[in-house]
Formats: sequence, structure tokens, C-alpha cells
Amino acid sequence: MKTNRFFLVTLAIAGMMMTACSNDEAVEMNNATQAISFHVQGGTPTTTLRTNATTLGNLEAFVVYGTDDVLAPGELLFNGVTVARQQDGTFDYNPKKYYSEDAKEAGFFAYAPVSADVTPNVVSFLGGASFDYTVPTPNKTGNITQEDLLVAGKAVPTPDATPVHLHFEHALSRIFVTAENATVETIVIKRLILRNLYSTATLKVAPACTWYWANFDDLTNYEYVLAETGVAVPVGIAVPTPVTSMEQGMMVLPQVTLNDNDDDVVDADDFTLRVVYDFGGKQHIKDILLTDGYEFESGKQYTINITFTGYMITFTVSVHPFENGPAVTYP
Repeated sequence: MKTNRFFLVTLAIAGMMMTACSNDEAVEMNNATQAISFHVQGGTPTTTLRTNATTLGNLEAFVVYGTDDVLAPGELLFNGVTVARQQDGTFDYNPKKYYSEDAKEAGFFAYAPVSADVTPNVVSFLGGASFDYTVPTPNKTGNITQEDLLVAGKAVPTPDATPVHLHFEHALSRIFVTAENATVETIVIKRLILRNLYSTATLKVAPACTWYWANFDDLTNYEYVLAETGVAVPVGIAVPTPVTSMEQGMMVLPQVTLNDNDDDVVDADDFTLRVVYDFGGKQHIKDILLTDGYEFESGKQYTINITFTGYMITFTVSVHPFENGPAVTYP
């Protein structure tokens, strides 16, 4: 029989999910006599741990919003226009768009993939826009999958033929889980759930077309999709080994997590990684808490590492000998 199970938990930043600004996607804006055209000049952000991240090679299209200072509030040059990759590798759209005559300022915001469920509010684009977004919760049927949301914004102070560079960045955070097994028996992880994370927020675009997240809402549980039989962590695994595959890291909103009272007691709204696992012939449930106020940031990916330790209950036997008591005599 096994007992006394303990967890050692570490959290590491796995790395930034974006490349340097020298690798850009560029939007080329021509002068008023030419249509505004789009082409990819560099690469989109890449990651080291995710094989299906959005890169230059698999970016097929993006959605653009934008206007200039001649158009009235609510009038847009680009109002959710899809710009798609062509057979020759360039990006194009129809019908063509042009700057307004005498435009002295313009601003643009783009996101990918085009299938992202984004709700825009762009009535006064140059004064600031917003986009509501909910991070999908994946399920085992595959009907709901996650997406690598890329966003880019750029203010253009003097519209002309000079290309406008849109630096696409990963707007979400990404969380992986790894494990080590210091016990004498294989651990089988049956479920992994990121509990109490905000799933809905507003992506605010400031007048300078910089962006940030706000208005967080809707605490949600995000469960990793594991095999029905679970994931085995064999004895002797002494280095962090992926429990989730490199394609399964969970996309979440960048946010500050809660550990109410900053203790080891799981309160109702605390963020935890719940681990359901088989060990010693029975199922166990463990909620792993992080320090109160731990922040997941845009464009970064993280690894939560679990070390399973446990002690086998064994027995040794000894029998205390009888002690001599006082002699008893009878008359």
C-alpha cells in the first residue's frame, strides 16, 4: 500500500512566443493614386515548443480594420476586410482601398486567424477601438479547438507610399504541464484541469494603435484533452517530461491569478492546476496552487512541472517478551 504522496511544483517561463521586430509582416500603403496593397515582407512570430504555431508558412489570411483622419468617425477604410494569401505568396483583397485625399494620419489593426470569434467596436477607430474575445475551451470531440490569436496595430502619422509594418504578436499566454516521478510505482495522470481562469476579455486598441487586455470576466475551467487511458509517468523519470504534447499547450488569456489568503487552502475562486491521477491502486485528486498574484503575460509560454514523491508503507515485526511479575502465593 502506498501513502504519503507529495508534490513538488515548479513553474517556468518556457520562452517568449515572438520574434524580433526585424521579422515583420508588412502592410504596404501606396500614395493616393494607387490602391492600398498588402504583402508579407518578413516572418510572423515563431515558438520553440509548439509545432503548429502560426508562422509565415501557415499564415493564410488576416483581418484588417483601419481608417484615416479625413473620414468621419464610424467610416472606415478597412472594416473587417480579409486579406488572403495568393498563389504567388503575396496577400491581396478586393475591392481595392485608397487613402482619403489630404489624409495626414491613419491607423490600422489586424488579427489572425480570420476564424477567431472577435466582436469589434470601431466607431471611433483613431480615438481607440476595442475587440471582445473569448478563448475557446477545447473538448475531446474536436468540435472546439483552440487558436493562436495574433494581433498587430500601427499608427501612421504621415500616410504615403512608405510600407506600414504591422508587427504581429501572440496575444495569449500558453501553459504546458510536465512531470517527474520519484516514487517506486508508475503514476497515471487521468485528468489535468486549469481551474478558475478568466476566459473573456476586451482587447483595447489605444489611439496610437497599441493594444492591451481589459474587462476580464467569466471564470472558466480549461481541461487538457488526454488519452482515455491517461498519461503514464514511469518510475525513474527524473527530468521534466511532457504530460501534454507540444501541440497541446493550453492557450489562456493573459491575467493575474488568484490565491485568496495566499495559502495552501483551496478557496472557491483560486486558480489551481487540478491533477487527477492513479497511484497505489487508487485514484487521487490534488489541487496545485500558485502564489497569489502570479501573472501570465501575453506572448509568453509557461511550464508547470509536477514532481511526484511517495513512500511505500512497509512493516517490521518484533514481539516484546513477557516481563516477570511478582510471585503470587496462596495460603
